[in-house]
Amino acid sequence: MKKTALIGSLSLLVSFIAIISLSNAYWGLGDCQDGHPVVIIRPLYSKNAEINLDGIASESFWSSSENENGTLTVPLASDIGTSSFFVVYLNLTFVMNDEYLYILCHWLDNTTRPDLGGNNYDGLYFCWNINVPNFTAYFINGMITADMGGGDVDNWDWKCMSSSPPNGSSYFCQDLCFGTSGWYDPSLELDDVKIGYTYINNVSYTLEIQRKLQTNDPYDVQFDKTQLYKFNIGLMNDGTHEDHAVSWTHALDLKFDDIEQPFIDGYILSFVYMLMLISIIIYIKKQKFSSKIKNL
Repeated sequence: MKKTALIGSLSLLVSFIAIISLSNAYWGLGDCQDGHPVVIIRPLYSKNAEINLDGIASESFWSSSENENGTLTVPLASDIGTSSFFVVYLNLTFVMNDEYLYILCHWLDNTTRPDLGGNNYDGLYFCWNINVPNFTAYFINGMITADMGGGDVDNWDWKCMSSSPPNGSSYFCQDLCFGTSGWYDPSLELDDVKIGYTYINNVSYTLEIQRKLQTNDPYDVQFDKTQLYKFNIGLMNDGTHEDHAVSWTHALDLKFDDIEQPFIDGYILSFVYMLMLISIIIYIKKQKFSSKIKNL
């Protein structure tokens, strides 16, 4: 009985800590990295990965057992204490080949395709660091980077409202950029981020995102296989950018020693285990041989 009570108490304590941690995900009083470490993600590399961009996760690479490092659930929260406070969990999966980065996004929403008029919508955005020296998910003065040391951030912005293309559509979402003083003129950029989306009415959204690793656009983040790219995510729910949940800082790790063998660490570990096993076998054989010599 005492053991059961102890386990129950520990479970409640863990749950309480988790709730407090999440509710402070973006508390508006300081850098979210003060409360949460940067989460590192390493995408699955699939040389022949091809996608039917329809918002349906039918491609085998999305559910590959090899992609545990590129799949995670991201908690997002709006400003705590506000009338619009909400928490949402976004399931993310990253895959890449030599030309494209693919991202699968899935989250629950019980009011899909809101028909509220004006500038109200559901939506998702990614903010990717281009060259900000102290990038974090906490934009204290809005979408400017002066307090982070300046530099630019690539913004992928997808909106869904009653007038959006129908279920299963694919199209280019808005591709923006902001920097030291705020947003750049949208006309300076080409839209390079293509999405396919589906929704289950008043249940959930699923988004497939495709972008070339290299676009040669100075207002885009340029992905190569030697760097780590910090980013954060935001979700709108029947609101605007003033009314949304955000994640803390994450980072996409593309620093593969050999992109053809991205899971080389696993081979090294297997090699070490093999050496240990051989050493144990040799030791046992030596012990048996020594015993035979003593018995002669």
